[in-house]
Amino acid sequence: MAGIGPAPILFNEFFQMFMRCMPPNGWPVNSKIGVFFFIVSHVCNLAHFTLAVGNSGGPDSTCLLFLLNKLLTDLRSKAMARQSIPTSVVSLSVNHNLQETSQSMAARSAANAAAMGVEHLTLDIPWGTPPFSAKPVAGQPMEQVAREARYHVIFDGMARTGAHSVAFGHHADDQVETSLMRLARGTTELGAGGMRRCRRWGMGTGDLEGGLGWVGHHGLNRWIMRPLLEVRKDRILATCEEHQLDYVNDPTNFQPEITLRNAIRQMLTLQEEGKDMSALSGLPQHISGSLDKIKIAAADLQETTMDLEGGLHQLHGAVKVLSSRLEDVDNEVTFHLKNLTLPSPPSTLILSSHALPTIVDPTVRLAFVLRVMRYVSFHPWGSLRADGNRRRTSIQRIIDTLWQSDGAPSFTAGGGVLWQPAIFSAKRRLRVGTQCLGRQLQPGERFAWMASRLPAVPYYILDTATLSSKLDVDITERLAIAMSRDDDSLEVLFDCRFLVRFDLSQIPEKLVGALRKYQETGVNVRIKPHTKYYWPKVVLRKPSYPDTTYATLMDDGQIDTFGHAPWVTMEYIRLLDAT
Repeated sequence: MAGIGPAPILFNEFFQMFMRCMPPNGWPVNSKIGVFFFIVSHVCNLAHFTLAVGNSGGPDSTCLLFLLNKLLTDLRSKAMARQSIPTSVVSLSVNHNLQETSQSMAARSAANAAAMGVEHLTLDIPWGTPPFSAKPVAGQPMEQVAREARYHVIFDGMARTGAHSVAFGHHADDQVETSLMRLARGTTELGAGGMRRCRRWGMGTGDLEGGLGWVGHHGLNRWIMRPLLEVRKDRILATCEEHQLDYVNDPTNFQPEITLRNAIRQMLTLQEEGKDMSALSGLPQHISGSLDKIKIAAADLQETTMDLEGGLHQLHGAVKVLSSRLEDVDNEVTFHLKNLTLPSPPSTLILSSHALPTIVDPTVRLAFVLRVMRYVSFHPWGSLRADGNRRRTSIQRIIDTLWQSDGAPSFTAGGGVLWQPAIFSAKRRLRVGTQCLGRQLQPGERFAWMASRLPAVPYYILDTATLSSKLDVDITERLAIAMSRDDDSLEVLFDCRFLVRFDLSQIPEKLVGALRKYQETGVNVRIKPHTKYYWPKVVLRKPSYPDTTYATLMDDGQIDTFGHAPWVTMEYIRLLDAT
């Protein structure tokens, strides 16, 4: 009697998977919906959200697109349509133009979406057109280049279709591969937990506005979700067969010499089938070397046993333990941040020193420090640079100093973050830095640590120092163009930390007049930092004259517009969230 094969994914089962991927604060509203329609939808308790699906034409994304479309179609016809969940789906496929099958796979993606009645958009990567590099050629490492280009155009596709979330078809087998790939890069056990079911897009991997991978503050309200992350590949294939879904297999997925992920997939398949590993001989050195690193790192894991020769079932269990551990650590860090954080000046974080020893677990300490760094860093939120590139020695130095050295001097250990000793009192002014060293505490005072932006130059020479274009931002042309279009407002991200919004209907008359003639007079409007915390201020600069300040952020978080109408707001937008 033949064995029972893998079961297709049931719709009720998929609904539970889908709901576990919901962003923490609920689904964002479709940005293409007008204000009137938005108000009506809320009055009538109806939600209208668009969800994008990354569609490669392969079995994983085809299965996901089918299940999501079927689920949301069914919910629209039931009372559950009144719940706050997406009500429409858009299919996004990326044509990399890197292989002979690129066109046919893009065509299959479009055909599958059309067969399901789903709106579809094919996104071509314009290699060689800024910000994209020249097309990679055979022999060049293309995995990271292609990934960055792919994500860049997907985000653009989300913006064009009004989707604030995108679903990818990553599954449990992909999760194992991701965990092993991260081990090859020297990740911690947190990284070995793999991909999250739901995470923010973040500000991107780029560092320059308009550059490849850069999305800025818009990425803080965009989400990536992976509903199939706990499902094995064989069940996805069974679902495609059950519902007669057409798909194509990307032939490059089975070529181990192209990417490390392919090599890991081939290695696990050979082990699962009990075949000889000689097929992996002759791999490029950077790939074969990474496979060796994986074996060493997997053996050193503390939270679970990860036996690469124990088969996929054992690896799935190990990665599931690590993923669950990651969620527990996230929750514990959130709890400690709420209890340890003291009232802090804008853009900083003051942590009570005497309460830090309550965090005993080394992994929780690590995650705690990374969360704080991400919050105060000037590097793009969500990037590795904001985490100090997760250099173990640097992070451990921070942990050792914070947990073991009350009254230690100020220091930095990466991530663009300055750590300073502080003395906090609810009734006295905050003391920070050298004035805390050797000082006896007075009644009501306590030792603390302040995390803040690492200064580029001392704050007392900010007005005279030559600063980079990231800190001395000329917004003249952007203001002039926005005004010429009769825009209501303009948003500018400053230092990857503050979102400065200009109400153009309230802009002071003197600035309006200056902007009308800026090309003739050479005047310009700029955002610059002030105070030791590098808060933003808006100034008018005239040749041969001192800058005139029109708006500044004050220590109470309010905006001083120097007698003018409240035409500027300055919001610190970095997040303490885990995702």
